[in-house]
Amino acid sequence: MSYPEETQSATIMTVDDTVENLELLEEMLVSAGYRVVQFPRGELAIRAALRNPPDLILLDIMMPFMDGYQVCRTLKQNEALTDIPVIFVSALGEADSKVKAFSEGGVDYITKPFQDQEVLARIRIHLELRDARRKLQDQAALLEEIVRERTYDLNQAQKVANIGSWKFTIGEKELVISEQSCSIMGFGHNNMAQQMTVPFDKWIEHVHPDDLPIMMNAWQHALDNPQEGYSAEYRINKREKTIWVHEHAEFEMDDEGRPLRAIGTVQDVTERRTHLEALEKQNEALREIAWTQSHVVRAPLVRLMGLIAVLDDENFTSLDREKTLDEIIRSANELDDTIREITRKTDRIFKPGETE
Repeated sequence: MSYPEETQSATIMTVDDTVENLELLEEMLVSAGYRVVQFPRGELAIRAALRNPPDLILLDIMMPFMDGYQVCRTLKQNEALTDIPVIFVSALGEADSKVKAFSEGGVDYITKPFQDQEVLARIRIHLELRDARRKLQDQAALLEEIVRERTYDLNQAQKVANIGSWKFTIGEKELVISEQSCSIMGFGHNNMAQQMTVPFDKWIEHVHPDDLPIMMNAWQHALDNPQEGYSAEYRINKREKTIWVHEHAEFEMDDEGRPLRAIGTVQDVTERRTHLEALEKQNEALREIAWTQSHVVRAPLVRLMGLIAVLDDENFTSLDREKTLDEIIRSANELDDTIREITRKTDRIFKPGETE
């Protein structure tokens, strides 16, 4: 019979108070390519396992001082030894003995006298299971590390963008929010945690009272029309100051099209709102200039057009023509002054720190 390469390097610990049984197991196991360590008493086996943990243990039940059940129980209580497969090998064939063996942490039970091929087959299966379990644990640990790295990257990106994420299951009274959401909304956060849970009532306590109806109406509209998603922009009171936030969320639906949960973001848009308000003030000032100065510009412009039109009149004397040209020049200067004044006022709007 051939065995996998990892089997050839596996160490099997045998524990039995009968020397003949230890010798029989050693011969069988060494022939199969295993390394073998033998112990006639349970307490010796435990001390040795703590120093050099084996890959599998074959354990007799009926031993003096410390029986196999006690040995197995002690091994399973130690974190470093708990995943070592323990196969009980005993002349006790009663169902109660087998049940107790499994309840103490054994993975298998072989009744004496045993067949060599049966023992080797069970050993191989449990070594392969242990190897597979370790690989799964390693893979799980790798995935957890990847998740931690991705979560850290996501948190850093959220901080740069000043945007946080949240999740709300419909019907529940709590939101699961990210670290950046905590920062934006003014909640304390445990830096050891990647996210935290806050009651929905606490969330809306931060909403500016004048804007709470805006937020709640937007939420109700989203629940009534989940395919449109949820979007709202409102003020929150945060540490004795007021900021603007924008929320957006999409819904996960059940098979009948009803919203199950909302996955959303909250972003601090105070700076953007400040810029928009400043632009609106500039636009308003420009509109005011346009309305108030249009007639001032139009008056000299209309006069210029009329004066230019009469210059070709043959009945004009040289003196009349000279006066008309002087009037044209005066009107042109008046128009130029008006345009310059409009320019100065416009510059003051876009460069408020400058003086005339």
